[in-house]
Amino acid sequence: MFNYIKRELQSVFKRKKTLIIAIVIVVVCLLANLAVKAFTLVYGDDRDGVLGSNVFAFAAWVFWIPYYACIAFADTAFGSYPNPFIKDNVTKNMSRGNIYFGKLITACVLSLAYMILAFASLMATTRIFHSDIEAYSVSLFVENMLIATPLWIAGIAMGIMYLFMFENKKKAYIAYFITTILIPRIIMLLSIDQIALKPFMAVKKILITQSFGVIPSPANPARNVTFIVAEGFIYAIIATIIGLICYNKKSFDSNKSASYEE
Repeated sequence: MFNYIKRELQSVFKRKKTLIIAIVIVVVCLLANLAVKAFTLVYGDDRDGVLGSNVFAFAAWVFWIPYYACIAFADTAFGSYPNPFIKDNVTKNMSRGNIYFGKLITACVLSLAYMILAFASLMATTRIFHSDIEAYSVSLFVENMLIATPLWIAGIAMGIMYLFMFENKKKAYIAYFITTILIPRIIMLLSIDQIALKPFMAVKKILITQSFGVIPSPANPARNVTFIVAEGFIYAIIATIIGLICYNKKSFDSNKSASYEE
């Protein structure tokens, strides 16, 4: 499986889509700093939100953005749907489970590269536009980023699950967004004080999107780091089990050729 992962990584880092996403990440970091700089020029340096350190504080509040983008990261690493009957020198002794985990690990490695790029870009662009970055703000951001990492891993695992579940990638994207955006929003709506349906109030506590909302606030009593980390890995394990079951049960035409490249 190591050689399979190695080949997949070599392939994925040559894809145009990989480069496009990397450029988007850098541009988003640049735009975030330009927005803060514009705020500074309009309202003055003594207003809340104009310090370079606050860029990192605000960035922690939008950790849900890469979570929603995990399906794109997973898709970039996934490539074409792997037909387990099509063998070559690398895959000839691999089971469906090996292929599944190979794709999942490739997606996680790619996402890690994007995370490092995002942090480096944010740090560099913030340093260019601001000179008042506090070490504490950066260390707190890194701490929050590490806490959020299991939730992002869950997003990658769900993305891979749906990509294996549906050969049609449009269906995979739709299913992912229904799971990560639509359903959580409905649950949160039905759990507000004006409605307060108890079953939905209980489920709300274990939503990944709910956890993203408390990560940036160390003083928030609801910020249970152990729970957040465990939640992310539990979601990832469940998604992986479901994805493996779906892939193992899927039927293929053994005479149909398939490529591992897009």
